[in-house]
Amino acid sequence: MLTVKPVSEAGFANMAEEWQQCLEASDANPLFMSWPWLYSWWETWSQVLGMELVLLGVFDEGEELVGIGPFCRRILVTPARVRVARLYMLGNAWRLAPTVRTEYCGIIAQRGYEEKVRTELVSALEHLKWDELICTDVSVDQLENLEAGGVNEQTGYRTIRRADDRGVRIDTSVRFYDWLEGLGKNTRLKVYNRRAYIRKQGKLVFLDHDQGRDGDFFERLNGFHMNRWGKPAFDREALRFHRLLLQRLHLCEGEPAMSLIFYNQRCVSVLYDLVVRGCRYNLQAGYEEDFDTKVSLGYLHLGFAIEATFNHETTSAYDLLAGNGKKHFYKSHFHGEPVHFSTFQVVRSPLLKALYRIQASSPPFIARAFARRMGL
Repeated sequence: MLTVKPVSEAGFANMAEEWQQCLEASDANPLFMSWPWLYSWWETWSQVLGMELVLLGVFDEGEELVGIGPFCRRILVTPARVRVARLYMLGNAWRLAPTVRTEYCGIIAQRGYEEKVRTELVSALEHLKWDELICTDVSVDQLENLEAGGVNEQTGYRTIRRADDRGVRIDTSVRFYDWLEGLGKNTRLKVYNRRAYIRKQGKLVFLDHDQGRDGDFFERLNGFHMNRWGKPAFDREALRFHRLLLQRLHLCEGEPAMSLIFYNQRCVSVLYDLVVRGCRYNLQAGYEEDFDTKVSLGYLHLGFAIEATFNHETTSAYDLLAGNGKKHFYKSHFHGEPVHFSTFQVVRSPLLKALYRIQASSPPFIARAFARRMGL
């Protein structure tokens, strides 16, 4: 017999060990669903965004935590004065404000308890006050799991697919040079072979970041982004989040993997990765865009980082995560397994269902004007 109990903000702050034990016994993502990531997100953005914590713990008969429903809620009043109680997956603020991107979202359930935890959480959600639930960057099976648990049109819900995205995850348990040989000729040139060309021109060095030697990593990263995009990679809140996360990363058995490329003693590229439980995640990069017309520093730096992952004894994957490049989906060139993400709404308010139905049946230009007017 399982029971669902709400977890307070104070409880959330003090449950790192219990959370991590539950997570490690599950198949949920060990970085994005970890206590360090989600609590740091909550601490950074909850008050800024006016969020209310809706954290549900699922416990067995012995009071052991076997499942977690990580949600938060915000009451919105649209320009048309429609009041909407919106439930979010913890770690995202869809159409509300930009925060860091939390991927692989979903509920956490210990292995062997998946179906029971899902059933109990769906039942608990039915008794909460909300008009729509936003599931952002979840794995593609999450919608099927919700529908199987009773969140479907037959029970009065309407599901609206909002976006599909993809990432790439590279298996680094094989030999690096076998993976390299599997790349296309042009990608292999950018990722690896251009090293010889640069080294003929000057001194090329790939280094792990050292705070004492290299200064503040995020200042370098933001500097490259200001030059390239006209804005920093991380604003004030995002910087706070990442600094908090790095302080807590050891709690999910993680470690930073920040690296730099120096050319003739000048830093020309930085890469921000994190390693958690056998996987290295590529979070952000910055580099001199006009370094050399024959060289793509972004590809080159990824090549060094991926090679380091292949050579790391306990790391078996390099995850490029979701998102496109500046011009095209460059990640597809890296000979990895595609990872698919989905973002969708689950609507239960009769009024909202009617409004979304009107929007969906209208011509595109009318639908856009309707959405702006209604604030949906």
